[in-house]
Amino acid sequence: MSKYVEDGFVGDAPMGAINVTPMVDVMLCLLIIFMVATPAMSPETPMEINLPHAVGSNVTEEQFTQSTISVDAKGNVFLGTVGLSADALTMANELSSNAKLKQDGMAFVQGDQTIPFDRIVDVLVALRTAGIAKVGFLTDPSPERTPPKT
Repeated sequence: MSKYVEDGFVGDAPMGAINVTPMVDVMLCLLIIFMVATPAMSPETPMEINLPHAVGSNVTEEQFTQSTISVDAKGNVFLGTVGLSADALTMANELSSNAKLKQDGMAFVQGDQTIPFDRIVDVLVALRTAGIAKVGFLTDPSPERTPPKT
């Protein structure tokens, strides 16, 4: 029980449908050309960015002992000279119980240059959890230290 299907072809007459195979071939060739050419269009040298110079004031002894969180080379965290817990949640509880930090709503963070950045992030998370919204970073003001050239 087969049926004859009328598809528009009659003998040697012109084809009544669009042949998309050449168009797909051209599009694939263009895709390959763009994939090869795109990495060549990126700049050879890194962009030059002029970083701003920070101007600040010295931290008083009272601010240092009551509001400065320090991270030493081993990753130990201190509030002034008092050691804090290594866990971020416990550290947040310890920081939230500090009346001076709660009153000022700000803290200073300083860290050894050799520690991994995720340890500083732990301190920042603990400060945020403790409700301290303003955080300042302490740096070495000595003029002989210059930022690395990249």
